[in-house]
Amino acid sequence: MKKYLSLYFPLLVFSLIASSCDFDRETEISKAHENDFPTNVELLEYTSNSITVAWDFVDGATSYTVQLLNEAASDYPQHTFTTSTEDYYQFTGLSRRENYYARVRANFPYSAVSKWSYIMDGENLARIMTAYGIVDPDFETVEVKLIANSSSTLTVAWSFTDFLEMESEIGNTYTLELFHDEAGEDLYISWEEIPANLFNTTTRPLRFTFSGLDSNKDYFVRITDVSSDLQSRVYKFATAADAPAVGGNVILSQDFSNFIHGGDILYNAAGYTRGAGPGRAIWEKAVGKNPVDPANGQATCNTSTEFNVFDGGNVSVAYTEGAGMKDWGKHGNTSTRPGYIKMGGSKAGATLYTPELSSLTGATTLKVRFRAAMYKEGDTSYCEDVLVQVVEGATFNEKGAITNQSSVTVSSEKRVSILDADGDFATFEVELNGVTPTSRIAFASDYAKASANKTRFLLDDIVIMK
Repeated sequence: MKKYLSLYFPLLVFSLIASSCDFDRETEISKAHENDFPTNVELLEYTSNSITVAWDFVDGATSYTVQLLNEAASDYPQHTFTTSTEDYYQFTGLSRRENYYARVRANFPYSAVSKWSYIMDGENLARIMTAYGIVDPDFETVEVKLIANSSSTLTVAWSFTDFLEMESEIGNTYTLELFHDEAGEDLYISWEEIPANLFNTTTRPLRFTFSGLDSNKDYFVRITDVSSDLQSRVYKFATAADAPAVGGNVILSQDFSNFIHGGDILYNAAGYTRGAGPGRAIWEKAVGKNPVDPANGQATCNTSTEFNVFDGGNVSVAYTEGAGMKDWGKHGNTSTRPGYIKMGGSKAGATLYTPELSSLTGATTLKVRFRAAMYKEGDTSYCEDVLVQVVEGATFNEKGAITNQSSVTVSSEKRVSILDADGDFATFEVELNGVTPTSRIAFASDYAKASANKTRFLLDDIVIMK
């Protein structure tokens, strides 16, 4: 027994010494291979939820470790895989909301490893996103833009593909939120999970007009693509200044800020509306989370939705007055659009009459300023001129529809070409003579062009001044 122990002890000491020598030699070998890293590391392909990383084989390597990091400076991988047979690997099930940085190293015998070799974008580590590939450092996968604003509206557009149409978003579902604060905590209104068929499928990016807003105020917008679980940051947009107040040389102004219902045909944007029947018994803004009331049909709508503000679809006196049109009048089709009014119909003209200018003390000359835009469907326009008239003798029913069209007289008229107002509103100004306290100012289609279907136009921001 002793003899055995005495033989075992030298063997044990020798084994420990040998192990120590192997450890030292292994450390030296690992340093020798640290520069034998994979070359030509590249993004081979990508999909909406995968990234494939490829590299060149290294002589003597026994395997390769490939990793995805969420931050360029991080050393803590989100995903790791080791392969001994392939020079590529596909990571699947990835999030479209994450940034990824990819790296590969070669592994050698005795646990020796090379340095990491990264996918590069020039001199920088490549920022990779599924569905986009390598993107710039400031690339945003969700972008929201202000297309137009008025004193009461914001028309916003959004894309979750950086407006590049890299994939279709038409089939997706969206939530639109409008906040009073940048933190996104004080909600004004939100439309929850709007189906894609609300939007014009030929328009990219998608658009929506928020209406009935306060003038000259900052609002904050956030868009969520519910279908793909993507969300924008909060964007700040401001409404324009209010219409000038009546007083001094301004005797009447109307910016149609209470026109909050209807699709936005000028900017190809969806909006919201009130259904027929009870929905038009009273004017009312939409507020709060998803304000869809089955009793009144208040909901989002597409660009073709409109109704006659004075008498369309059971519109009541209370609705007309709430929309800010008390004492105004109309002949023909004067339709609601968000923040402005659409004049005329197919081969049919329209006239909008102001209230009587009773604040005047006698016959005078007035300046009339207004904004107008051509009505178009695709590339076809349906108006050339707007007639601005001084009229006498017009009377209306309690909701504002004219009752004596044949006996109305026009004492003065100016013809205004709006051909320059193509795709957006432009401002026009005319001077009218012989305006009396019983006069009304009328904005009319050229009825002589009804057969040519050139009687429709868009009207906003009327200001009448001494």
